[in-house]
Amino acid sequence: MIRIGEAADATGLTPRAIRYYEEVGLLRPAAHVSGGNRRYDAEDLERLLLIKQLRDVVGLSLAEIHTFLETEEERQALRREYHATNDPQRQADLLDRVEPVLHRRIALLEHKLAAVQALLDEERARLERAHALRAQHTLETLTV
Repeated sequence: MIRIGEAADATGLTPRAIRYYEEVGLLRPAAHVSGGNRRYDAEDLERLLLIKQLRDVVGLSLAEIHTFLETEEERQALRREYHATNDPQRQADLLDRVEPVLHRRIALLEHKLAAVQALLDEERARLERAHALRAQHTLETLTV
């Protein structure tokens, strides 16, 4: 178990951000020891790194991160159940249940990717128009 400052250093987040993620329900409240100091374990750090990745790399909103984390909890629960049984039928049933969870996650990421692709396409079109205008300007300058 590590303190909030150490968790912040390990994840690249600020202590304030970590507290905020607790407040809005993205992170379970940390364990508290004497003096009210928060303590975080390896699972908390993994979750914080995932939150940071979803926020910074993927660009998800807090609501979208919350949805993604809900599916992550569901996926992990199904994974634990899968590994806790040797019954092939039960394992097959669990695999059937995890598929829609993964589809929801993929749909969320694909939606964000489509929005980024649309922005990228707009910028490429602007660049092409700028090139065309520049070429036209060069032609006009040469004919004068």
